[in-house]
Amino acid sequence: MDVDYYALITKAVAGKDATARDRIYKDAFGLITRSHLTREAASSHAAALEDAIRRIEDDLAAEEANAAAEINEVLSTGRNWRPFAIGAAALVAAIAASALLYVYVAIKGPAIVASNATSSPPKLQRVREEAVMADLKPGVDGGSTGEGLPFALQRQVVFYRTTVVPGSIVVDRENRFLYLIDNNNSARRYGIGIAQACQKGGSFFRIANKLEWPDWQPSATSSRDTEALQASAGRPGSFLGARALLLDKPGLLIHGTNSPKTIGHLVVSGCIRLVNDDVEDLYRRVSLETRVVFIT
Repeated sequence: MDVDYYALITKAVAGKDATARDRIYKDAFGLITRSHLTREAASSHAAALEDAIRRIEDDLAAEEANAAAEINEVLSTGRNWRPFAIGAAALVAAIAASALLYVYVAIKGPAIVASNATSSPPKLQRVREEAVMADLKPGVDGGSTGEGLPFALQRQVVFYRTTVVPGSIVVDRENRFLYLIDNNNSARRYGIGIAQACQKGGSFFRIANKLEWPDWQPSATSSRDTEALQASAGRPGSFLGARALLLDKPGLLIHGTNSPKTIGHLVVSGCIRLVNDDVEDLYRRVSLETRVVFIT
């Protein structure tokens, strides 16, 4: 945490009224929301920003209180009080408005950041869902790691609160994440790509089969027919990648890919894809009959 929010926001709100300050506070929370931060980092930045806002509003309230005291002093000396009385009324109104706006931002701002830390704005989601990423041709090896992907899509352990039994898999279709649930409100998160045909469907499945270096049989006529899958010799250019977990519904599977850059996007072929290093890691950690839950 190396951002001095107090100094930055103090300069930004200097001379601004309560409405303008509120807009600046909301914009600051919005920047944190749109950044590529983990849930923990976003929450930490939001808390720091909230603390800075509280300090700034306390400073402003103190300045306003001093001004009110000066007015009272003038009134007590018997000087012309009418202009000061009018100013005092305006000052009280401004203080009340500032307090209401501050309470709203302090309470609502962090909640908005926390709820959106791992999801994209609705408009961006619609754009992403409409764009379909093209695959590399079968036989072309685009790599096996997610090093070139945004940090959020790389394999990592994250805080994840759920009622799903530890050891299960949760697939978040909308936000393009797969979670392997662990104990203590944590999970191992993987970035995924998802085919259009797998965007909708049921929610509860189990792993029925596991294959290393899966391939389609030459006689297969449809890439959705999982009965046509077979294990084959290692082929880094396979569009199904290094491993496959077949679920107990035809056409539904979790697999690797020869196109790492498609992770995080809607794709043409397959179903739920991970980069090869990630699908091999997941393959080692789960067994047959593992529960798989799809959420939207």
